[in-house]
This record gives sequence, C-alpha cells and structure tokens, in this order.
Amino acid sequence: MYGFVRTFFDSDKKATECLISMSNLLGRKKRVMQGLKLLHEEGMSKSNISLLFRMRAYVLHTNGLKEAFDEVKELGFDPSKVSFVVALVAKVSLSKTKWNAKVDAFKRWGWSEEAIDAAFRRYPFCMMTSIDKINLIMSFWVNQLGWNSLDLVIYPFVFGFSLEKRIIPRAFVIQYLLAKGLLKKHASLYTPFAISEKLFLEKYVKNFEEERSQLLKLYQGGKKKN
Repeated sequence: MYGFVRTFFDSDKKATECLISMSNLLGRKKRVMQGLKLLHEEGMSKSNISLLFRMRAYVLHTNGLKEAFDEVKELGFDPSKVSFVVALVAKVSLSKTKWNAKVDAFKRWGWSEEAIDAAFRRYPFCMMTSIDKINLIMSFWVNQLGWNSLDLVIYPFVFGFSLEKRIIPRAFVIQYLLAKGLLKKHASLYTPFAISEKLFLEKYVKNFEEERSQLLKLYQGGKKKN
C-alpha cells in the first residue's frame, strides 16, 4: 500500500505522515486502494488526491464514491482543480436525506435548483453549512437588512463566515453607507465581508472621515449585540 500511496506525495516524509494520520483506515486497506485507483483512473490529479488524503481520507472508502464523483463532474467541476476535492467531500459527507433537506432550506428563501447548483459550484462548502445557520444568515440578510436572498447565490462564500463576528457588524456599516449614498448602488456585497478586519475598518470606516464616529459605533454595536 505504501508504494502506491507514495506516488501521490512529493516526499517519503509526507507520505509516511499521511499514513500515520490515517492509521485507523489501514484496516480498510482494500477499500482505500480501490478508492485511490478509481479517482486516479477517473482523472483526478495526484496533487488533489494528496489533498484529499490530508483533508478527508475517509472519502476513499465511502460507499457510492463513483456516484458522487460522477455527480460532481456533471456539475462542471474539473478533477484537476482543488474545488473538485471540496465538492466531492461535500457530496460524500452528506446523505441524500441531509442534502435534500439543505436544498429545501435554500428553496424556502427563494433559491431555485439552478441557483443552488450555481452557488455550490462557486463555493462547495455552502452545502456543509448547517440548516440553522442557513436560516439565520438568510433571515438577517433578507428580513433585517432588506437585501435580496439571490445576492448570496453570487456570494455563497458568506455562508462560511461567522454571523456574529463578521456578517452582522460589517453589514450594519455597509447598510448605512448604502443608505447615505456613500457606496455605489451596485458595489460588491462580497468584498466587505471577505477582507481582513484591519482592511475593512480602513476602507469602510476610517475612509469616511465625517461619518467615522457613527460607522465605528455601528460596527462595535453590531459586535456587542452578539
């Protein structure tokens, strides 16, 4: 097994460390080897197989691996890209029941099947978000901010951020700037949430000298409420 596994790593050390970390899978050697061969034969790059080892090795011996691989490929993911690994992990980690439950959760907020697929292609881990978190973020985005739920189809990465620590305080600032006409109406709603806290404060708080005090109050208030 070591000889085959070694082909996916660029050093003996990395291969050995990986095998040690997944020692609990060695009892399933045959299944793991079958999974490796399947992914390799289906065109997944060696670097991606190495990443999968380190990220979620259990995927290699999961029932329905071929089916999940085909589904991810049909959605347009390239087996040579890192996003394919993430999408495969998401597909394998969720049962059909859990997957459909999350699809239903997104649909309740106005997303279509096509929108869900589009969001998944942009950020596969959006389907790993708990239903409770999906609903909390959607409720805040739509009901409290008055923004369109379909914005999050374009920016599904937002589901990977903390609602309390990042989304709420930054959204209060952005909402204020938009209301005052200090940001362009069609400005990106993703950038303010994606950048570091230091850069956010510089660009969206300190940059507006006359409004700085109010913006800082909104930002800090958003954090205190949580």
